[in-house]
Amino acid sequence: MRYLENKERSTEILRLALPLMARQLAAFHPLSYALWYEHCAGMNPDLSRVLDERLTTNNALSEADVWRLYAQHIAARDMEAFERLQQQLRNLLEDTARSAATASEQAAEFSESLQTHAKRLSEPLSPAALVDVVGDMLKATQKMQMATADLSSRLRVRTHEVNSLTESLRRAQSEALLDSLTGLKNRRGLERAVEDLMREPAGLVGSALLLADIDHFKVVNDTYGHVLGDKVIRAVAHVLRSSIKGRDVAARLGGEEFAILLPQTTLSGAAAVAEQIRGTVAQGRICRPDGNESIGQVTLSVGVAVAKAGDSLEALLERADAAMYTAKRAGRNQISLDGAATS
Repeated sequence: MRYLENKERSTEILRLALPLMARQLAAFHPLSYALWYEHCAGMNPDLSRVLDERLTTNNALSEADVWRLYAQHIAARDMEAFERLQQQLRNLLEDTARSAATASEQAAEFSESLQTHAKRLSEPLSPAALVDVVGDMLKATQKMQMATADLSSRLRVRTHEVNSLTESLRRAQSEALLDSLTGLKNRRGLERAVEDLMREPAGLVGSALLLADIDHFKVVNDTYGHVLGDKVIRAVAHVLRSSIKGRDVAARLGGEEFAILLPQTTLSGAAAVAEQIRGTVAQGRICRPDGNESIGQVTLSVGVAVAKAGDSLEALLERADAAMYTAKRAGRNQISLDGAATS
């Protein structure tokens, strides 16, 4: 969603939101601020009802609460807006097709009229009959000119509407399917990519999924603060984005957890990608904003699974998640292939 409040109004919303955010258990990140921003701005009544109840009962929001409420009341709404725009565009294109079909029918009638008049003109006609033919041809020509002008006007209007809807659709798609912190796909974006893949003959079968989690991320947040924590998340996202190509999809599923979908990729091929990502992240260093101190090594635990016949995204995620926790239990900073840990 695009927020349209001016600087003065948004400053007032910030003043109202901060004391409410201070009462939550969750971190102060863009998603939690979005909840309180929309609540204080009065733009999300359903969300406000939930938050008012939590405030009344002094039931502070946990990190899980924030992600759940954001998914239900903001991300889902943005997805509905995206789908509504898609339907508007479809309706517009169908209306344009009907206008074109009507114009085609009128053109056929005009052609038939011309052929009839041409046949009459090929025969001897009295002056009066000739005047009638010319008059009929003039009327038919004027009718066709009006129809052509009407179609041209409609097409100009439709072109403007299509361009406007296309731009709105592009923005809505971006807002609905992308993670605001990293620019990667979000959970819904990953689901949409899988839905597209399922329309192909092979479907999901033979595609690999990497599930990666930043090791000891809570320690980073608790020690250095959430601003630096966000910097770590963006740095990992940059590595993931740089490691994919073609139809591959990188997504942030929430918090410090990421996924990469590799269509039609073998387990060994996916393992090579996972190892490249793990190694690149481990070699990097994240510095504090003042540049005087590094937070030390950031590492990933990565689980890899390949879709089998009958697998849904949830089933594939479960297997990749189990593999990732195998890597965690084996000491972290490594990858695990369907349960077999590999450093």
